[in-house]
Amino acid sequence: MINNNSNPSLNFFPWKRKEVEINIIEWIFSQWKWDFWFIDVEWIDKWYFVFSHNKNWALDWDKVRASVKIFKWKEEATVLSVLERKLDLIVWEYKPWKNNRFWFVLPNNSNVKTDIFVPWKKSMEAKLWDIVWVHVTNWKWKNPEWTIKQILWKKWEKKIDVLSLIVEWWARFKFSDKVTKFTENIKNTNVKSNLRTDLINLFTFTIDWDDAKDLDDAISIKKLDTWDYKLFVHIADVSNYVTEKDILDIEAYKRATSIYLVDRVIPMLPEKLSNDLCSLNPYTKKLTLTCEMLIWNKGKIKSQKVYESIISSDYRLTYKEVDDIIEEKVKEKDKLKFWWITTLELIKKLTISDNLRQLIKNYRESIWVLNFEFPETKILLDENWNPESIKEYPRFKSNKLIEEFMISANEAVSKEFSEIPFLYRIHDEPKEDNLVKLQDTLNLFWIKFVFKNWTTKEFSILLEMISKLEESKKMFLEKAILRSLSKAVYSKENFGHFGLWLSFYSHFTSPIRRYPDLQIHRIIKEKIAWKLDKKRLNHYKFILDDVSKHTSDKERKAEKLEYKIRDYYTVQFYKDKVWEEFEVSISWVISKWFFVVLKDSSEWFVELTRSEFREDFQEHLDLNSGKKYRLWDTLKVKLIEADEIMLRLNFEIV
Repeated sequence: MINNNSNPSLNFFPWKRKEVEINIIEWIFSQWKWDFWFIDVEWIDKWYFVFSHNKNWALDWDKVRASVKIFKWKEEATVLSVLERKLDLIVWEYKPWKNNRFWFVLPNNSNVKTDIFVPWKKSMEAKLWDIVWVHVTNWKWKNPEWTIKQILWKKWEKKIDVLSLIVEWWARFKFSDKVTKFTENIKNTNVKSNLRTDLINLFTFTIDWDDAKDLDDAISIKKLDTWDYKLFVHIADVSNYVTEKDILDIEAYKRATSIYLVDRVIPMLPEKLSNDLCSLNPYTKKLTLTCEMLIWNKGKIKSQKVYESIISSDYRLTYKEVDDIIEEKVKEKDKLKFWWITTLELIKKLTISDNLRQLIKNYRESIWVLNFEFPETKILLDENWNPESIKEYPRFKSNKLIEEFMISANEAVSKEFSEIPFLYRIHDEPKEDNLVKLQDTLNLFWIKFVFKNWTTKEFSILLEMISKLEESKKMFLEKAILRSLSKAVYSKENFGHFGLWLSFYSHFTSPIRRYPDLQIHRIIKEKIAWKLDKKRLNHYKFILDDVSKHTSDKERKAEKLEYKIRDYYTVQFYKDKVWEEFEVSISWVISKWFFVVLKDSSEWFVELTRSEFREDFQEHLDLNSGKKYRLWDTLKVKLIEADEIMLRLNFEIV
């Protein structure tokens, strides 16, 4: 158990604190170029510094047991033992040593500082500079013995750096021959309409990005004489093709999520399913699960039902097209992107949809849900996969329309099936020490706001208060608020969703790309088909805890890989801009350096050689110039290095 007073700022007599010992169940990561690490503890949403002399031969991603001590008012961790080695899927370069008598592998990950010795018998006859996949076979002392599991690529092959990062982060970027062959034998299931609710003649449309291929949700809508709305959210019935414990299900579980990188998508399911059989492409009969909701004219869900259905989408629309139609920039009979013609019926349905979006938005604002609006950037690549620009991702009203409708469906489904074993998307209330840090930050910016009960409403009021500030300060404070919140995870227990202020919330709307959605689709179908007997109920009670932990873990790893690949291409973009000057703002201040944010919204750091860190004021005093650097000061910096090994940009103050 964690001592609730583990934050020194919350303890009146911190010097009397005893050492707190914690069983750590997360991984060790390396932190920048200084020789220290940190332990990220999922279940308390906190991390602890580990200095090199305290890491006890632990390496990246090892599961460790550690103790935590207070030293100079800070909490530090010391690794007591390595519980489980995880260094078994890493990419390296193969190299001989001493006249080919010994062979070593050079780590691509510069955080690994142990020797990687590979006996010749376990080398698979790899050649000089081959990119190889190795794992530990024996770890008795500080230097383990390794074996080459697979020769991956030659060093000169295209975009090896990206592929190496993908493998290092355990992403399954290829499907095995067995999975491919199994998928090829799957045929489109022609289910008779009398076994499903036939919605083929119901006007239906999809809204997505221009380049999307896995269309897993479609919309139908009606406005009733009572002025209420009937909203149909149709979701691809992936579980019809991927049955429990078949080879596709096992592979999908291992992946747990699709990963969206700058230059590619690593799908959870093979393309034949994700882009064809399960994708709700227009003018084709598709098997779906439909969540049909009756929504009051005040924007609140009145009732819902879920059933198996068959649909045929009438339109494939893009976000921009929907905005243009609603804003009357596109008229009747105008041509749309995918060769469709705008009709009066389409215009009417989209207008009704936008009216319902506004009603739902008003209702959610009335109950004070949290609403963050961060600009997203997109790295554009040329035909040779080289970054040519970094631009802000366009944001349309119809993005919010789809978000509101999907949230409504997720809430309705979660509530409908809450009395049986189910998977929930939970978002816990903030931790006390995070709120203390947030309160300190607000005080620095002279924001007169004091938390009383730490409710969603209080956070929403705070967001509304800072929305009136200048854009740069507003964005920084929104990020500070977001950092103070807990992470959303999957759970078989329902603890509600703090950010959305919902008692019931599950992920239902993306079974093509998220395994938890696929899992609850199976449960739903068994329930509505009266097949959920005592044996099956016990089965789900038994497996859902592992499913929730596994998918939460894979989701975090996927996010970190996405950030890694983004950093890789950002560094590639800026490497020709070394010695150029940039106008930046300070977005985060810690003891050794401060972070700055560029106009493309990416954050990097500036290291100060001689400075005094004043934590109470979140500022650095430059001991050479006497100048102070505080949160969200603007300054000019010069790019001095685009580090392609550590994947970071290094700046100095001009």
